[in-house]
Amino acid sequence: MGRPRDFDVDAALDAAVELFWRQGYEATSVRGLADAMGIQLGSFYAAFESKDVCFRRALARYVATQGLPTKPSPDAIRTWLLAIVDPSRQPRGCLLVASAGEHPALTPESRAFVERQLRAMQDFFTACLHERTSARDDAALLVSTVLGIHVMARAGVASTELDRIARRALDVVAL
Repeated sequence: MGRPRDFDVDAALDAAVELFWRQGYEATSVRGLADAMGIQLGSFYAAFESKDVCFRRALARYVATQGLPTKPSPDAIRTWLLAIVDPSRQPRGCLLVASAGEHPALTPESRAFVERQLRAMQDFFTACLHERTSARDDAALLVSTVLGIHVMARAGVASTELDRIARRALDVVAL
């Protein structure tokens, strides 16, 4: 039996989220992850196996801790879009969206994980609009809007502009 972990895995994953956020997947090294987590390489490998597994676990933690709505309804979409343009939201943008932008650098397992998360967003929006014949198309438009807002936020576009875009998208789909 191995030694018990002498570090908080959730805190380590939070440090990984921060590092992947700042540097991206490709530029983040195992050594950098271990240093950011304050652990030795052996402890890193014992807990996470690889950079790729750590990345997927960190991304799953990030998605789970965003505080976005989980119960499908038209109001959930409005809440979601207005939450992502809130000027107090830090850091700006989205780790999932940034990771999608690194698609070629990701392993097949991580690409599939990112794709599943993006598909889950579209499925959630579709469920929110399930009574509409245009639910799937409206959901695709909203996902595209969310992705665009996150990219623009990361690029430093003013929150007032992002809010205008979010509200226009909500108007277009009559929310």
